[in-house]
Amino acid sequence: MNLRELAGQIESGKFKQSLERHLSLETRTLLDAMTAKETEDRLSQIVREPIQLSGENSRELLQLYYTASWLHLFETLNISPQAKLFEIASGDTDFIPQALDAYAGAEGRYVTANLNKELTQQFKRKTAVLNVDVQIIEDDGARILDYVEGGTFDAVAFHHAINDIVQTIIADAEGIDTVNNNWWDIEPQMLKAVMEYHHSGRLKDAVCETFIGIVDTCRGLLKQAGYMIFDNCSYDGYEQIGYSTAFHSNYINLARAWIKEANLGLEEVEPEGYDGKWWMILRKV
Repeated sequence: MNLRELAGQIESGKFKQSLERHLSLETRTLLDAMTAKETEDRLSQIVREPIQLSGENSRELLQLYYTASWLHLFETLNISPQAKLFEIASGDTDFIPQALDAYAGAEGRYVTANLNKELTQQFKRKTAVLNVDVQIIEDDGARILDYVEGGTFDAVAFHHAINDIVQTIIADAEGIDTVNNNWWDIEPQMLKAVMEYHHSGRLKDAVCETFIGIVDTCRGLLKQAGYMIFDNCSYDGYEQIGYSTAFHSNYINLARAWIKEANLGLEEVEPEGYDGKWWMILRKV
C-alpha cells in the first residue's frame, strides 16, 4: 500500500477503533502525536528492502502497515462483507485475521491450516480476542479440501508464505521435522538447505510441482472471480547466516513465473499502490 495514503488514513483516525486496538498504548500515543508526513517518514524507515526493525515501535508499525494494506485490498477488490477467507501457512502471525476482523467483524470467517504445534498454540492465543470466526485446521494446507467445501471462499491469503512453503518442502526432503520442532530454532538449517538447492540449480525440480499443487488446491477453494493474494518481504539480518536477501526478494517473481507456466486459470490484477515485486493478486477465471 502506498505509504503516503496509509499515513493519511492513520491521521484521519480510520483505524482507531479497529486495527490500532491491537497496538500498545505507547505506539497508539506515538501515532496520535505525529502528522501524516511524520508517519509516512517513519514508515519509510521500516518498509524497505530489507525490512528494518531496529527502531523503537518498528514491529508494531510494520504490523499496522500490513493489516491496513490487506484491509485496503479487501475494500479495493470489493470482497464480500461476509467474507470467507483461507490463509495458508499463517504460523503465529495474525495480521490477516486482524484485517478481516476490521473489514467483516463477526460476519466474516477465517480458516487457516497450520502444522507446527507451537506456532498454532501462539496463533490461537493471539486470535482469541477477535470477533471474526476463526477456524484452525492442524494439518497440511495441501489437504484443506478434506475439511472444507471447494468453491466457497472469497479469497485465499499467502502472507509471507511462499518462503515458508518452499522451506517446508525442502525440509521434508532433507528430513527436518517442521511439525514438532520450534520453527525459529530450525529456521537457519532450513534456509541454508534452500540456498544449497538454489545454488546447485535443483530448487525448481525439488519444489515447483508441490508448490503448484498447493496453489491449484487453493484455486479449488475459491468462488468464481475469487482472489488469491500473495505478499512478500525481506527482513534484515539473514545475510549473516548465508541466506541471500536478493534471492528472498525475488520470491513473488519466482512464484509468478511458475504459476503462469502451469496455466491454472488465474489472471493477475494490479491494484494501484501495490508493487508487483512484493505483491501478487490473482483472480480465478
